[in-house]
Amino acid sequence: MKSVLGSDVRVNSYSEVAESIIYNHVNVGRHSRIRRAIIDRHVSLPERTEIGYDMEADKRRFHVTDSGIVVVVRQESLIEEPESA
Repeated sequence: MKSVLGSDVRVNSYSEVAESIIYNHVNVGRHSRIRRAIIDRHVSLPERTEIGYDMEADKRRFHVTDSGIVVVVRQESLIEEPESA
């Protein structure tokens, strides 16, 4: 839904991404909802992550622009470390 996804992006079952930019090598956990967000590369979001639906909660965890876009960078505490191969 009006989103741009980079290469090697996995949006798992029962998840939705809308009006967002997802950079390369991102994993969106099952049952997650992402809206109006920019997700940095090499980010793994855990199951049931919600971004872009509760601005006050998003402001506590991430940077939110004046226009309401949530920016998630790799260093944020919500992000799980990628599994080693």
